[in-house]
Amino acid sequence: MRLQRAQGYSLIELLLVIGLLALIASVAVPDFDNNRDVTLDRAAAEVATALRFARSEAIRTGEGHGLTISQSTQKVTVKEYDISIVPIVTVGTLTHPISKQPYDFNVNTSNGTKGVTISNSTDIFDYGSEGRRRSLIFDANGTPIWIIGSDPTRHLLEDGTVELSLGTQQRFVSVAPVTGRVTVQ
Repeated sequence: MRLQRAQGYSLIELLLVIGLLALIASVAVPDFDNNRDVTLDRAAAEVATALRFARSEAIRTGEGHGLTISQSTQKVTVKEYDISIVPIVTVGTLTHPISKQPYDFNVNTSNGTKGVTISNSTDIFDYGSEGRRRSLIFDANGTPIWIIGSDPTRHLLEDGTVELSLGTQQRFVSVAPVTGRVTVQ
């Protein structure tokens, strides 16, 4: 009599198929942490670009340019200031050099940065004894300053670090006192 082999798959064959499916799934499923890194990096680059643009416009034109960063609205707005008169006056919002639209954006809802928040617990720009402010102005030399009310004294920035968060990850965009150099960490 002839023995018939039972129909079906062996345990080894099943484990091999499951292993191959797991390998394919690990390659096919996107790495969500990496996507968060990219989103956070994009938001940090956007804030750094706005700061650099304001600084370069101040140096190029010899007029005050700067920006306001609001934690409550999550909005960054690049502005032109008239710092030749006291009190200083906001001339208007600058236009983006590429889109030609007003240079303001919301880091929490903008395309490519959705979900990122400005997580500073206090106003971002610290002018020492004069306190913290939401706004920063670059003078004609590119130096970050602030002028308070009718006092024509120019107060130098002591610390200006924007904290950006997405989940548990963070990025920091810093403006150096005196030089106005912008770095992303």
